Amino acid sequence: MKRLVLAAIPLLAVLGSPAFADPTDIAVSDAWSRATPPGAKTGVIYLTVTDTGAADSLTAVATPVAEMAMLHESKTVNGVSQMRPVEAAPISAGAPLKLAPGGYHIMLEGLKQPLKAGDSFPVTLTFAQAGAVTATVEVRSLGGGHDMGNMDMGPAKTVTTPTGH
Repeated sequence: MKRLVLAAIPLLAVLGSPAFADPTDIAVSDAWSRATPPGAKTGVIYLTVTDTGAADSLTAVATPVAEMAMLHESKTVNGVSQMRPVEAAPISAGAPLKLAPGGYHIMLEGLKQPLKAGDSFPVTLTFAQAGAVTATVEVRSLGGGHDMGNMDMGPAKTVTTPTGH
């Protein structure tokens, strides 16, 4: 009997593991990027992640429109704006993670072509627990100001698709 109990412990640990979190607990909405001028090699993605399951974290991003996509955070420290790459962005159940101007965002480096208003492209977000989720990013017009966070950009159409599960 003791052997049976000891043999069951690893199985229970695997079945109860958060590595099996359901990617449908993650919803991505309002995924958008700014149009870029011809020759630009960098771009940005903003979006909102809502988690209806256990707490998770966004750990990686990828898109075919750029050689590299990285999670960054902008913040002001002692009156000086700073931007730096981060390893992960935490997501609390019921508290959306907003990637927006002036905060967390996805930096695109080595754009393969300009991002044109009206176009769209996929981005794959990888979460520590839920795995990979792919969303569609809408490219919006460049606008005029640096901080478009308060501008009404209209409703965005976003498709969220769990991948790899």
